[in-house]
Amino acid sequence: MKRTLAVIPGALALAGALYAQEPRPQPTPPTLVLEVEVEVVSVTAVVYDKAGHFVSGLGPADIDLLEDGVPQEVSYFREASADQGAEKIPLSVVMVLDASGSMHRNMHFLQEAAINFVRKLEDVDTALVVQFNESIKGSAEFTGDVDRLEQFVDALQAWGGTSLFDAIHYGLNRIRDQKGRKAVIVFSDGEDTTSQMKEQEVVDYARAVEASVYTIGIRGEGVGGGSSPRGFLRKISRETGGQFFFPERVGDLNKVFSAIAEELHQHYLLAYTPKRSPDGTFRTIDLRPKRKDLEVRVRKGYFALKRPKPRPTPAN
Repeated sequence: MKRTLAVIPGALALAGALYAQEPRPQPTPPTLVLEVEVEVVSVTAVVYDKAGHFVSGLGPADIDLLEDGVPQEVSYFREASADQGAEKIPLSVVMVLDASGSMHRNMHFLQEAAINFVRKLEDVDTALVVQFNESIKGSAEFTGDVDRLEQFVDALQAWGGTSLFDAIHYGLNRIRDQKGRKAVIVFSDGEDTTSQMKEQEVVDYARAVEASVYTIGIRGEGVGGGSSPRGFLRKISRETGGQFFFPERVGDLNKVFSAIAEELHQHYLLAYTPKRSPDGTFRTIDLRPKRKDLEVRVRKGYFALKRPKPRPTPAN
């Protein structure tokens, strides 16, 4: 977030606004515009008990937030599931679905689970469907139209290889500028065979995008199949504050997608302004509940990127 301070002889403007001067008959002195960078970092957190159930009713006093081990002051704290009557937090989801040849026998299970997930979206939510095999195809835009989303899922056809890394990167790129809560749901039944991107490149990109990645991996069979890429799917989920699932049976996909849908609407949104200025480095985020019986799932960190400052401009 960028705020602009305007310094005018005899007056100081409020941050984020440019002081408006009344016209005068004589020439006015130039206005010196100082660009002040204020980076606000937003964090999505899921807090749960030992049984795995979401814990509601927490406030800023119930957590400690650290960046690179340094305590930070939380300026915004909101529980999404407790907003009864308040404006809902929109959810944007990209569903990255494997349509490689090895999915031929199991495609109907995936389609059923994905459609049931779409039907759980709320009125402010939008989604986008990405199908991949050795190529990648995404729906044109995010939409909340359930019928359209179902049509995209119904159109999945199994053939070809598996460009898993490329597809996840594509999904992250599509969602990075969306508002509100952002999530990427990835399903694959086999190891990557045809991507141009490397595994670590995709993980690094995921760390730079403010979206939780939820991954589902099953063991594939037949053409284009292989062992489930569990290590990669587990890593990218942990890095982004998401969750990974490895069901033994494809028939369990409905349960998995339902669990993800529930969690996406039960979370906390936090924000803070880092005490250290942006320097281009990766910084760790550590969110610690003060109650010892609670655990938290949150993204591991972010890149504190520098942003160019516009040149000073004279007053008209």
